[in-house]
Amino acid sequence: MLAVAINYKGAVEEKNLGSILMKLFDGFKMVKLYPGDKLEEGRLQLCRPEGYEDLLEYIKESWNPSGSVLELRGPGVKLQRAVRHMFFFDEEKKFEKAFLEGCDGITDFPWAVQIAVVQLPVVGWEQDAQWFRKAEIIILNDSEREESREFAAKIKKLRPDTPLFIEKVFQEGLSKELQDSLEALFAAYLKKRKRIKEMLQEKQPEQLITCEQARRMAGELGAGLFLFGNVCDELGYRVTRCGLGCF
Repeated sequence: MLAVAINYKGAVEEKNLGSILMKLFDGFKMVKLYPGDKLEEGRLQLCRPEGYEDLLEYIKESWNPSGSVLELRGPGVKLQRAVRHMFFFDEEKKFEKAFLEGCDGITDFPWAVQIAVVQLPVVGWEQDAQWFRKAEIIILNDSEREESREFAAKIKKLRPDTPLFIEKVFQEGLSKELQDSLEALFAAYLKKRKRIKEMLQEKQPEQLITCEQARRMAGELGAGLFLFGNVCDELGYRVTRCGLGCF
């Protein structure tokens, strides 16, 4: 399974990179998310698992005529949980490849590939630094001007190993170098998921794993805890004695 979250930061007006990418990469569906904060009134219930059918009561969904784009509207936290269920447990909506757009994927879907699209100006660099640290590829939608070079220098200092491209993707499309970098990023993500699956099936075939075991195995593979926990979801593993919010 390949999930790619598209994030936007700064003065981005055209937030449709997903549509451009779908023309370049085969086999993808797009999930466009429209989060809102309004919830129906009701009793607040803490520490009670919420079933998938219960989540869908808060969400409106619609497909485009070609069946390639699924739009989901609802409270942000409900969308976040519903997408997780759709990806792994809904037989009609399981996605092998999907772009997630319209959300803060870095925060809501930390187990996905993270693409950050930036349009200057960006206000509050100090507050956004942690956000940029989690991006796996950064696209500055701009031309080679002084402000762009200064911003790129900041990013390179913050994340020297993160690919950064300065190009007008909405006006001119993606360069060959950017496409190749995305291909490599997608392949590396799939390879890491495969390695996690193989380790789980080899060391924990009973589909039960403790938080301590999961942390240790993720460390051995150099995989993030969210990604490791996400693969556990995909394979139907149950994580026991888990630290709150780890997986």
